[in-house]
Amino acid sequence: LASANIQTWHRQLGVLSQNFTQYDFATAAENVWFGDVSKTPSQERVNAALREAEAAKFVAKLPKGVDSYVNQWMESDDGVKGVDLSGGQWQRLALARNFYRDSPIIILDEPTSAIDALAEARIFDRLFQQKQKTIITVSHRLSTIEKADMIFMLAHGKVVEHGTHAELVAQHGAYYHMFESQLRRT
Repeated sequence: LASANIQTWHRQLGVLSQNFTQYDFATAAENVWFGDVSKTPSQERVNAALREAEAAKFVAKLPKGVDSYVNQWMESDDGVKGVDLSGGQWQRLALARNFYRDSPIIILDEPTSAIDALAEARIFDRLFQQKQKTIITVSHRLSTIEKADMIFMLAHGKVVEHGTHAELVAQHGAYYHMFESQLRRT
């Protein structure tokens, strides 16, 4: 990586951390478009990203849809006040921003912690269907990671186990013990 062109490398990555940016001065559409400002805004791509992130329905219900400001202190030119979003709604908007970017490498750190389990399952089903992408996700939810092609279990910054979900469960090691209570429910 030391010899890589930083801008070229940056274009390859889509990153969403637990502490994602909330562009509360912007509209819902702008929040998504900010994922890739190198291209002309595309309403079609914004709508597709919102659908992928399970955000299309709540955004459609905002006073001005995608053109609504996502902060009650902002106001559109025609006087329509913005709306404050919940933590889960912000998280979906941030995910949509990542999907809009359409990077070949996606890094997600607890990206759905404020999203309900069913929506999370649909989001990850879509993500894991994208076989042409490399997806690295950090999660403590079994339902998030059990579908992964390869799982790396870390402890104190070191890889202690790796394999598929089935392989790691069969080993009865650190992975199994971390998710033991969740495994009993399935």
